[in-house]
Amino acid sequence: MDARRRVRSAGSGRVAAMTAASIHGGVAEDLPLVGRSAVFEELLEMLRTVRKGNVGAVVITGPTGAGKTAVLEFFLEHCRTVARGVRVLSAMGDEWEAQFPLAGYSQLMRTLPLRSAKDYDSGMALSAGPVGALTPDEVVNYASTLSTHLEGLQSQGSVVVAVDDVHKLDVESLRILTFVMRRLHGKRILFVLTLNPDDALRVPAGALDFLTGHQVASIPLDPLTPQQVQDLARRIRGVDLSATAAHGLVQHTGGLAQPIVELLHELPVETWQTWFPSLPPTSRVRARVRSVLGAATPGLVAVAEAASVLGRAASPAEVSQVSGVESVMEPLDEGHRAGLLGLTVDQARSAVVFFEPGTAEAIYEQIIPSRRIALHRLAAEAVQPEGERLGHRVSATPGADEGLAEELEEFARRQALVGAWQDASTALFSASRLSQDIRSRNDRLLRAVDALVGSGNIAQAQMWTAAVDALPSSPLRSSVLGYLSTASGQNDSAQTQLEMAWRTSNPQRDPSAAAQVAQRLVLHGVASWDGPMITTWAERAMELTPPGTPAHIESEAIYGLGLYAQGRLSEAEASYHRAFEHAAENAQKQRVQMGAGWLALRLDNVETALVNFESAAPTEYRGGSMRISLWAEAWLARTHLVLGNWDAAAATVVRASARLETSRMPLIRPLLYWTAAELWSMRGDWERARYYVSQAAVQPGTYRAMQVPASLARARFHEARADYEGALAVLQPLTELDPWTENRVSFWPWQDTYVNALVMTDQLDAADSFLTAFERVPREREVPSDMARMAWARGRLVAAQGDPDTARGHFEASLGYLRGLNRPYLRARVSFAFGQSMRRAGKRRLASTVLRAARDLYDSLGAATYVERCDRELKATGLDVGNMPDPADPVLTALSDHHLQLTAQERAVAELVAGGATNKEAARALFLAEKTVQYHLTRLYRKMGIRSRSELAAAFRARD
Repeated sequence: MDARRRVRSAGSGRVAAMTAASIHGGVAEDLPLVGRSAVFEELLEMLRTVRKGNVGAVVITGPTGAGKTAVLEFFLEHCRTVARGVRVLSAMGDEWEAQFPLAGYSQLMRTLPLRSAKDYDSGMALSAGPVGALTPDEVVNYASTLSTHLEGLQSQGSVVVAVDDVHKLDVESLRILTFVMRRLHGKRILFVLTLNPDDALRVPAGALDFLTGHQVASIPLDPLTPQQVQDLARRIRGVDLSATAAHGLVQHTGGLAQPIVELLHELPVETWQTWFPSLPPTSRVRARVRSVLGAATPGLVAVAEAASVLGRAASPAEVSQVSGVESVMEPLDEGHRAGLLGLTVDQARSAVVFFEPGTAEAIYEQIIPSRRIALHRLAAEAVQPEGERLGHRVSATPGADEGLAEELEEFARRQALVGAWQDASTALFSASRLSQDIRSRNDRLLRAVDALVGSGNIAQAQMWTAAVDALPSSPLRSSVLGYLSTASGQNDSAQTQLEMAWRTSNPQRDPSAAAQVAQRLVLHGVASWDGPMITTWAERAMELTPPGTPAHIESEAIYGLGLYAQGRLSEAEASYHRAFEHAAENAQKQRVQMGAGWLALRLDNVETALVNFESAAPTEYRGGSMRISLWAEAWLARTHLVLGNWDAAAATVVRASARLETSRMPLIRPLLYWTAAELWSMRGDWERARYYVSQAAVQPGTYRAMQVPASLARARFHEARADYEGALAVLQPLTELDPWTENRVSFWPWQDTYVNALVMTDQLDAADSFLTAFERVPREREVPSDMARMAWARGRLVAAQGDPDTARGHFEASLGYLRGLNRPYLRARVSFAFGQSMRRAGKRRLASTVLRAARDLYDSLGAATYVERCDRELKATGLDVGNMPDPADPVLTALSDHHLQLTAQERAVAELVAGGATNKEAARALFLAEKTVQYHLTRLYRKMGIRSRSELAAAFRARD
């Protein structure tokens, strides 16, 4: 590798993703390309296809810094050192060399084996490259020479032709390359190219059409995920990044590997242990900015500085006004050619944008302070939104300015009225800094942190805890600390602080401040799922404030949940009708929609819940609270699961988890990850399911709204694995933690799962006692899904007690409650239990019919775990496999020499035990007594002439 190429590799792709891990045969277990194992596998598969005698071509695409070079070089190193009989020819595009015809072609020729002086002289002559464009005949001649060499090489083994940054290749070499690629057939040659889609316009149209057409495979490099960034940080720095830091790093860099690695190397380790509001540019970006601006015209410098000060995708008119450049198009063209900035235009607006993450920060850093202040003053005149104008005025004011502080405070008040807490928080922090009086400064700081919690940015709010603690004691201080403790899931701390805030407040003298404390206690009540607490404090908050104020609206938005928690269903529904009448069309409506969605979901109005949650989730356009959005998205994921939209549920979890980890709000984590854990357990992705179970876990002493879903995440995981003892151990504490009584309604549906776990562990008396008490609880009206759960739980119990006919009635009643409701998941659960119970009772034909329905439902959901269990149950009925031996059955095949035949139950037991299940595990999976499993095993051993489980497993292995 020549010196220029070594510099190129060290500065880009290799640094972006490589580590010192060694390469092993095949795919490395500890692949040093974080997040690129699938890409590497795809390249290996193409190489295997090529080695069978097929020409292959693939283009690896991705923006600068995505790690294309790292992937390519890792693959080529594998070809050179691991794969046998593979010859590698390589070249790299370069902007400077692109002006010399045949520069890329000469690189390929130099990597040919020089078997004669003639070859050597030819290669050396080509390395200089002729002057002037080539004629078509010359292109054909050079292409023929390359083809001849490639055909000769592939006769001795496979050939890989690699071109990095093909968009920077000289035109003549590119034409020769595509000419050859189009015409080679039936040869063992693989072409691997890398291409930056942003620079694709540099490639001639004909060549680009070919490289992006159907004849050439395309492998895009996706941005790294936060989890992959955490893995990368552990590998290259030994740093355990928090989820918040990983999300911040992805957001700052766009998930590009190169700047991520650069920042991980350049910044101190302690940077990643705390919340950070922003990240600096890398030294490479700083150097590049200095280089570009050093050679730029004054117009480009002025435009770049103005765009960096505006701090967002500014319009050309704003950039022109701030920079003083009347026509910005010429500087924008210059900036585009230099790869610095450019112009995007769509239907909504046009905007000046920087091409690489960190560029704006690097430019802003090098503006001298006086110039920076002057530019911010100009920006304050250029931008339209009031918040942005105030922000620029703050940046242009280094000292105290009480007049501006008061303007900011008034702006924050108006933003708070519509629920735009992030804007209010930003304005109050600025007002605090500009305050001349210490008391005003402290008061504004407290309210800024309070608004920060209201916005859902708990990570940043927690950074202010020490500062808030250091302030003099006051009702506001206690209220802020209590509010932060609630959002952080700290139950005891929240209660202590909020009770102190209420005791020291004065409702007569300052009703709005007292109402705010009451509203915080409403949230504390929701997290505790304490109905009387919710309604008592909500009524106080609403009495102290007029309709339309934040404390009034937020209390009213939760009030209905407090009524429901006390079993007052009709009053709860009526309260939301009133709340919608009072809510304006702004961010405050978000809170009402979220609360109404909770109630609708619990009362089986799931389609209505879906609409409300989808409306409450976005915050971008109405300036709403991320806290409310995250609640809404967590329940939206649950709603999708209930409705059977499991792909949508998974996508919602992914989207919400990125925002959740950024905001660092523990209160909502168990709710969101409960759904994820259950979904992936049902789909049989145990690694992912375990991850989400761990993410849902909570410490003792946290809120009930955290503990219950955390327990359900674990219980569903255990249940999906037929580990009913594990499920029961998790669910048992919920009987005291989350009881359903005459005056208290549980929000979380766990009771049927608990009864099922008791039945499956043969604790029938305990199941009967719990279920009977649960059935006798008075209810204002029947909720179909609740009735269905009670009925199937009773059916499961009665069947286990030996009365299958009565059990059938309960199961059919359960399915009847669900008739007309779109609840495929619950219907599948009921049908599976129904079929399994009937199969155990010997009602094979009924069992087969019901299990078929369950299987179809589970299959439509992608619930592979229960599709497999349904198949096992169906096989155990002996009806769905026919009366003749299944030729594909490994046990029957193993027995063919003995002319023996197994019963359906024996076959099901054999498969489980041969797969490693204990007698107890097999019994749980098949809903049999453990003694029955042992009986079937004894018969199996006698029929097969074997004496142990290991010999049974060996029969399966022999068949496999």
